[in-house]
Amino acid sequence: MKMKKTAALAIAACLLGLLMLSGCGYTFAGRKYLRVTSVKIGPIKNNSSEPGLSEMLVSALSDELSKQGIDVDQDSPNRIEGSLDRFDLTGTSEENQSFTAYQVAISGHFVLRDANGKEFLLPGTAPFIVSFSSQGALNQVFAQRELAVQAGMQQLASQIVSGLLVYTK
Repeated sequence: MKMKKTAALAIAACLLGLLMLSGCGYTFAGRKYLRVTSVKIGPIKNNSSEPGLSEMLVSALSDELSKQGIDVDQDSPNRIEGSLDRFDLTGTSEENQSFTAYQVAISGHFVLRDANGKEFLLPGTAPFIVSFSSQGALNQVFAQRELAVQAGMQQLASQIVSGLLVYTK
């Protein structure tokens, strides 16, 4: 009997919660509520000293846009463009005169340009910092570094797309 009472209270609490959410205008937004449903990527200039960052960011942006329901379309009137301005690799901890911990910082400037040429500033100017540890052979350090750079690009792409999701005309 006590079990039925607890279950009934739980169901009543869930229903009350749903009723409250519907009363405050909260809805689950879908693709039809996005202001931008398709976008072209590029050009993304690499002004840093690290080769290959533009290609990595374009790939990460494509993945993130797809996750958010936005089509990547070369014919789209909306275009994400910008530049990667900073790439720093810094040793942050050492042991026996060798670095054991590192930090990668990546930043840039990005805009959404619509069909009328109007620009909307997107996030990405604050540096994205990814830390990693690695000891041993140089190839292990480079492998960890590559993973950290990819993680930084994914975080940067996520921030850029989050700015796109709040874009208003």
